[in-house]
Amino acid sequence: MDEAAKWALDVRATKDRGYDIAEALGFAELADALSVSVFDDGPDHVQVQALYADEATAEAARRTLPNGIEATVSALPDEDWVSLSQSGLPVIRAGRFAVHGSHDAAPDDAEFPILVDAGLAFGTGHHGTTLACLAMIDGLEAGGFAPKTVLDLGTGTGLLAIAALRIWPDAQVLATDIDADAVEVAERTADANGVSFDCVQADGFDTDALSGKRFDLVLANIMAGPLRGMAAEIAAAIAPGGRAVLAGILDNQTEWVAEAFRAQGLKVEPQPSVDGWTSLLARK
Repeated sequence: MDEAAKWALDVRATKDRGYDIAEALGFAELADALSVSVFDDGPDHVQVQALYADEATAEAARRTLPNGIEATVSALPDEDWVSLSQSGLPVIRAGRFAVHGSHDAAPDDAEFPILVDAGLAFGTGHHGTTLACLAMIDGLEAGGFAPKTVLDLGTGTGLLAIAALRIWPDAQVLATDIDADAVEVAERTADANGVSFDCVQADGFDTDALSGKRFDLVLANIMAGPLRGMAAEIAAAIAPGGRAVLAGILDNQTEWVAEAFRAQGLKVEPQPSVDGWTSLLARK
């Protein structure tokens, strides 16, 4: 990630396909992107921008895209585009949280500021799913919920793990991600925020770190398909009386995901939609 970005691959796709493409460009085994950013483009589409060190790598990535996807490769001016791709992101607020990049100071009135510079990991707080998760964490604490153990499944930048520690500083937090780059980013982000949690690379629950473990709170801001696929494992990982925050769900996928968790005996409550995305609060 220290190389200079010279070329950009810009992709426009529907939201469901766009996030799959962003994940493939950023985290597939052969991905060589220096950073991947996703921006809303109307109610149903997103723009995905992946930055590369050379044209050949950008073109190779373009050729992996599905047929019918709008995509262009273009040269960039001589700038630090990995940093600049983050610098235009404004401070965002969700409940008592304020998420900001290193290009911005934390707001003076922020009760729980969080510093995030994403680079090669998802989760700057600027997407509807992450905003909803932060608001749900804030609401759980305001309602008197105080978990002693927290799992952040698919942590990305580590934002939700950090948010949990901001609001429940005595909690034991474990974070996982399938991608080694994300684990590295999450650890750096934790250091930058003066907090510490265990972070391991894992494909879902396929790790000794989760074997037989139960958590008072499970945070899973991933995607609808993986959520359904791991419904039984997520439900088993929730301690009696615990909660799960489930996100990355398009509005039209809400019941499809919710029914998988209700089938595991959980009480599932859809939360208000944020920018076309619905999150679920599951209770055991």
